[in-house]
Amino acid sequence: MSAFPDRAMIEQAIAWHLRLNDADEDAWIEFAEWLNADPAHNGAYEAVADGDARMLPLLEQATFPPGGGPTRPPEFSNDEDDLAYVDGSERVRRPQWRWGALAASLAVAALFGVQMLPGRDARYSVETSAGETRTVSLADGSEILLNGGTRIVIDKNDARSVEIARGEARFVVKHDDSDPFTVVAGEQRLVDIGTVFNVVRTDRQLRVGVAEGAVRFEGSARAVNLRAGDSLAADNRGKIQISQRPAASIGSWVDGKLVYDQAPLEQVADDLSRSIGISLELPRGMGSTRFSGVIQTDGDRDAVRTRLEELIGEKIVADGTRWSIEAQ
Repeated sequence: MSAFPDRAMIEQAIAWHLRLNDADEDAWIEFAEWLNADPAHNGAYEAVADGDARMLPLLEQATFPPGGGPTRPPEFSNDEDDLAYVDGSERVRRPQWRWGALAASLAVAALFGVQMLPGRDARYSVETSAGETRTVSLADGSEILLNGGTRIVIDKNDARSVEIARGEARFVVKHDDSDPFTVVAGEQRLVDIGTVFNVVRTDRQLRVGVAEGAVRFEGSARAVNLRAGDSLAADNRGKIQISQRPAASIGSWVDGKLVYDQAPLEQVADDLSRSIGISLELPRGMGSTRFSGVIQTDGDRDAVRTRLEELIGEKIVADGTRWSIEAQ
C-alpha cells in the first residue's frame, strides 16, 4: 500500500521552502516542529527541494503555516547555469535559495534523528541515541515507540513495512487483514496478525515478545505463530527458543521497568545501555550468568545503580556513563 504525500502536505512543504529564505529563529523552531510532527513531512519537503523546477506551477497556490511567511517573493538567478527545463521544452529559472534551504532543512531534520538514505531512495531512517526515547506515528495509524540506541528504516511509500536495523522498539499496530504490517530484521520477518509487540535486534540475536494479539515470525528455515505472552529469541545461527512470560511485562521499558526471568546478564547490560545510556562492563564469564528480577529505570542513574547492586549482589563502580562490576 502506497502512502504518497497529499496535496495539502506538498503545499505546506512548498510554503516552508519559500519561508526559510528569510527565516528567523522562531520560524526555524516552527519548521522543526512541523518536520517532527509526521515522518511524511520530511519526505515531502525533500521532494519539493529536489524538484523545485517541476513544482513551480504549484507555488502560487501555496499557503504558509500560521506565524507569517516571507514578505517578498524569492529572488531568481540570472546565471545561465541556473536555467532548467520543464517537461523537456520550456526553460525556467531555479530559485537562488534552493540549495541553502535544502541544506538547512537537512540540518534541522538531523537534529530530530531523521535522515534520508543515500540516493533517491524512498526510505528514511529514524534514530535514537542511548538513553533517548522517541515515538513515531505512521500514516496508517500505527505507532512505534523507540528505545535508546535504536535505528529503524521506514519506506515513505509503504507505511506497512518497517525495518529494525538495531535496538529496541515497541509496535502498536493498526491491524488490516488485507495488508499485514511487517517488520524486517535482516533475513527474518515479523508479520502482524493484529497486535502490540516488542522487538529487540542486536548483533547476536533477534528477540520478539507479544503483548497483545499475535505475530508470525518468519525465519530462513522456520515460521512460528506467537500469541500474547509468547517470547521468541532467534540467534544468528538460526537457533530459536520460545518461552512464555506475563504479557504485561513485554515492552515494559516504556513504563520504566526492565523485567527478567532467567535472562543472561549480557542481555541486562544491553538493555541498560539503551534505556539509561550507560555501559556496564561485566567480568569475564559473567555475561552468561542468569538473572531474574525487576530493574526500575526511573530516577537518576545513581539510584538505578544502587537498585542493581542489591539485585545482583555485586558492587558496581561508576565512572561517568561507564559502569563496571568490582572484582571480589
